[in-house]
Amino acid sequence: MTHGTYLKKTPEFFEFHRGKECTVWSVKSHRRQEKVYTYDEAIELAGNGWYIIGLALVLLLAFVSMSLDMFGFSVVVSSACDFELTHFQESILLSMPFLGSIFLAYPWGYISDTQGRRKGLLISLWGSYILATLSVFSPHWIVLAALKFGSASLSSGIQSLSLTLIGESCSPKIKSALLIGIPSSLFLTFGVYNTFAYFILSLDFAYDLGFVIFKPWRLLGLVLALPLSVSAILCSFFYESPKFVLNDGHEKKALNILRKISKKNGVKQYPVKRVVLQETTTLRRKDIPFLQSLMEQTFPLFKAPLLFRTLHLFFITAIIYSINNGFYSRLPLVLDTFDAGHVDNSTTDNLCDMFSNYNNLEKDGTCITAVNEFTIWASLIQGLLYCFMNVIVAMLFFKKKLILITMLFVSSLSSVLIPLLPGRILSISLFNGLLMNSLSMTIVFSYYVEMFPTSYRGMAACLGVMVARLSALAGTNLIGTYIMVHCDYTMYLCGILSLGGVVISFFLPPDKPKISSC
Repeated sequence: MTHGTYLKKTPEFFEFHRGKECTVWSVKSHRRQEKVYTYDEAIELAGNGWYIIGLALVLLLAFVSMSLDMFGFSVVVSSACDFELTHFQESILLSMPFLGSIFLAYPWGYISDTQGRRKGLLISLWGSYILATLSVFSPHWIVLAALKFGSASLSSGIQSLSLTLIGESCSPKIKSALLIGIPSSLFLTFGVYNTFAYFILSLDFAYDLGFVIFKPWRLLGLVLALPLSVSAILCSFFYESPKFVLNDGHEKKALNILRKISKKNGVKQYPVKRVVLQETTTLRRKDIPFLQSLMEQTFPLFKAPLLFRTLHLFFITAIIYSINNGFYSRLPLVLDTFDAGHVDNSTTDNLCDMFSNYNNLEKDGTCITAVNEFTIWASLIQGLLYCFMNVIVAMLFFKKKLILITMLFVSSLSSVLIPLLPGRILSISLFNGLLMNSLSMTIVFSYYVEMFPTSYRGMAACLGVMVARLSALAGTNLIGTYIMVHCDYTMYLCGILSLGGVVISFFLPPDKPKISSC
C-alpha cells in the first residue's frame, strides 16, 4: 500500500489477517475516504528536529557508558594493588566483561522484540549501573569478578537496543547516518577512561570502611559507572519505538507516539490518521510458554529467507571484532614501548621486532598506580582521529558498502605489509591502518537494523552483539598470545581473514535497499 492510497472508513474498515507471512489489509466498504500512510512515510512526516537530536545525544552517552563499564575495567583491575593479583587472576578479571556480554546477549534480543526497545534499554542501563557500583566495594577479587560479570551482562544490551530504537524513531533519510555516527563515540572511550585514571589514580588517600579500604582505584570505578545512571535518567524522557508499537498491533498508540515526536520536532500539524507497516511481519503470540516463544523469535533468523542475511553478517562481524579487539589489547604494549624508549630509531625495526623486544624485557609486576601523560595524549589523539573519520563515514552513509570494503581492504593490506616493511614510523602507521577496520563496526551494525524485519530486528542485533563479543574474546586471547611468539604468521593470517571479509562484503545489499512489502 503506497502513499496516497484512499480507503473507506467503517467499523469494518480493515480486515486484519493473522497467521500468514505478511499482514494483509482489505477494504470492506466505500462510504468515506481517508489517506493511509506507510510507516516510513509517517515517520518522515514527523520530522527530524529536537526530539531526534536529543535522542541521538542520549544514546551516544549510553554507548560511551557501556564502553567505559566494559573496557575501562582494565585500568581498574591493573590498579587494584591491594588484591595482590597474580597474572592468572588478572586474566580472569579482564575476561569478565567479555564473558558477561556474551551471557545475556541472546535474552536481550528476546526482550527487545517482545517487551520493547526503550524498556529493555532502561533495564540494561539501571541494572548495569547498580552492579557496577556494588563491584567497587568488593572485599575480594572473586566478588569483583562476579559483580563485573553481572554488570557486563546487563550492559551488553545497550548497543543493539540503542541502535534499534534510534533506527525506528527517525526518518529513512537520516537513519543510516545516525546508525553509523552514534557509535563513533566508542572511539573516544580509550582516551576518556585514561584521562579519568590519570587524575584519580594520582590521588593519595585510603579510608577504612570496615569491610574494605576505599582507595583511588575504587573511586575510579564509581566515576566510570556514573554515566550509566545519567543515561538511564535521560532515556526515561523519550518514547518507545513507534514502529515496535505498531508491529505489536497497537496502531492508535503508535499514532499517539508519532504525534508527540512530531510536536517535539517542531511540526505544527501532523496529518497522519492511519498508518500501516509495509513489510513482512508476523503476529507475536502471547499465550504460549516462554521457551516456545523464545524459539519462535529465534528460529526464523536461521531459516529462509533470513538465513543468508544472518550468516552473512555474523561472518563479517566475527572477522572485524576478532582482529580489532585482538590488536587493541596490544595497543598499550606499543604505547609503553615507545614511551620507555625500548625501540631505537633504527630503520631495520618493524612492528614485529617491537613486540619481540618488548617480550624479552623483564617486568617487575602488573600493578600500576598511575597513568603517564604519553598514554593519555596518544589515546586522545587516536580517539579523536578515529571519531572524526567515523563522522565522515556517517556523512557518506549512502556509500557505506564501498567504505566497508575499502576499510577491510586497507586493514588486510596493512596486516600483510607489517612484517615486511622496516621502519619505526612506517610500522606504527601500518598498525593504525590495521586498526582502521574498527571503523567498519558501526557500518556492520547498521546493516543489522536495516536488513531484518521489525519482528526479528532486535533479536538479530543482539545475536550480532553476542557473535561480536565471542569473537572479541577469542581474538584477545589468541592474537594476544601468538603475536608475541609468532608475529609474522599472526599478521598474515589476519590479512587473509580481512580479505575474506572484503569478498563477503560484495554480497551485501545496495546502500539504499528497497523496503520489502507483502
